[in-house]
Amino acid sequence: MSDLNLLRYYTRLTPLGVDQEIKVALADVANTLFTSTRHARNLLGDMHKEGWLSWEPKVGRNQRSSLRLNIDLKDLKLQLATKRVEQGKYEKALSILDNDERAFGLLLQSTSGASIREGRLHIQLTYKRPFEKLVPHQLHRSSERYLIRQIYCCLVSSNFDGELQPQLAHHWQHDEQALEWTFYLRPALTFHNGAPINAQSVADLFNRLVELDHYHPDLSHLESVTAPMDHKVVFRLSQPDQGFGGLLSGIKFSIQPLAQVEQSHQGPVVGSGVFEVIEHSNTKLCLQAFEQYYACRALTDLVTIWQLDEQELKQKKLENEQANDPSSQPCHYYLTSEHDTTSDSVQHTRIEDGCMFLLFNQRSSNALSNDQQCYLSSLITPESTHQQLENSRNTFGSEHAYNLLPQWHKVIRPIAESVSLPKTLSIAVYDYHALVNCAYAIAEQLAKLDIDVAVNVYSFRELNHLSESHQLKEELIVHNINLDDNRHASAFSSLFHNPILQASIGDRAQKWLCESLKHLRQETPLENYLLALEPIASSLINQYLLLPIFHHRQTLRFHGVLKDVALTNWGWPDIRNVWSAD
Repeated sequence: MSDLNLLRYYTRLTPLGVDQEIKVALADVANTLFTSTRHARNLLGDMHKEGWLSWEPKVGRNQRSSLRLNIDLKDLKLQLATKRVEQGKYEKALSILDNDERAFGLLLQSTSGASIREGRLHIQLTYKRPFEKLVPHQLHRSSERYLIRQIYCCLVSSNFDGELQPQLAHHWQHDEQALEWTFYLRPALTFHNGAPINAQSVADLFNRLVELDHYHPDLSHLESVTAPMDHKVVFRLSQPDQGFGGLLSGIKFSIQPLAQVEQSHQGPVVGSGVFEVIEHSNTKLCLQAFEQYYACRALTDLVTIWQLDEQELKQKKLENEQANDPSSQPCHYYLTSEHDTTSDSVQHTRIEDGCMFLLFNQRSSNALSNDQQCYLSSLITPESTHQQLENSRNTFGSEHAYNLLPQWHKVIRPIAESVSLPKTLSIAVYDYHALVNCAYAIAEQLAKLDIDVAVNVYSFRELNHLSESHQLKEELIVHNINLDDNRHASAFSSLFHNPILQASIGDRAQKWLCESLKHLRQETPLENYLLALEPIASSLINQYLLLPIFHHRQTLRFHGVLKDVALTNWGWPDIRNVWSAD
């Protein structure tokens, strides 16, 4: 008899009491189980073998035997559901738990990690929100960008030092003026649906992307894209671009089918990368290794990421948080972020390539004057904001920021003279836990100056849309940037194509910023981008257009469930290289 059928009978016994000796006749047990005495004897024997109960029958008619139920019904269901989860039978596990999604969520977190199922390596993770549609041509938050990187490839990638590396293109070159870039594709490339990736499909894709508003700043200098041969793609530019290869290493330039770019496209996403999407819903995302991937196939066969409500779920096995130390409050940004003090956890910690900062919105109808911005920049500091977070017990893993990237030099400005400030101010922020906490910490500091402050929380897309359409009216904006794995190119993009930053600094500063960045890409090789960008970012700070506050500290804890896994630039584990020796 299956353990699930046996469970039905055990459920009928639990009203007799658990973990206590019960004197009962076999006939009474049979009546409780709604079965014959012979079948009841067999059922008790099976449950005894499973360790669910102890049964000591007495010889003789109507003798009262000893029965002890060893396991609470809730614990038994959890035990059986865990077995199903380990087998990948999620629907059956949820059914065993009587469709209790909270209990199911706790179980998923407690079973997160890597496991071998029928000879295939499976990773199960949890995350705090559903993922948006994973297509490269839309603006995305950091976690979606990470997943897009797993699902798609670019023509080339760029490494930590800004050096180009081959992906779908095995070779590339540009002319002396960097006006013509040529990429040579690998043979026999295919999308996840089996459709070929050739020079013409790449040229058609870019000729469509250049028409989209989202790509105008990046591709404003692109004159044409042609495919003179099956494996040769030629990009012609109107202005020199020494880092054009780095631009194409960005996530938004991932290679996808042309039809997927159209708004009318409703089918499943089709990528070109190491993992393909086999299921994507509001409850989970399932990926599997793409067998025709051009390079080394992923060591991991399957990845399942479940969406869970972190406000209700407190237990976990795999946690990705941003924390200062084992006693600090987490930053709700990556996988799951509830804190765990178990001593056997393996930690990987890094300071992110990014920054949380305060913007002074020059487009607000009540924009602060330069003197007011200078004065507020002297009052609202990383130190004062951290102290306010400590007072409200909302601290998260961070280091004080004095420039946009932690490796850039500290910008030092003189203390401004006191000036009168408005009686009311408003702060805009998108719904990222750490940013919201930071916005309220700033609001509380301003309240001490007798300023009435309203904090308006938007979705990520709402905040970007309001900025792009110049409808964002708040005087202050709390925002952040995070570099991707193509650090040099994404650092450039974080300044050149950041709708919130570009819109808030005002027309004059925006024109200066864009012209400075265009000049940079004409004259500067990709590997020197970070060095050349530093004085530009420092100028924005010196002009009191933005105020750096924190760099996040990312800590990934594996609790023994994943071995030798790197922490990526996004703060997620490197899922493609998880492996098992079992």
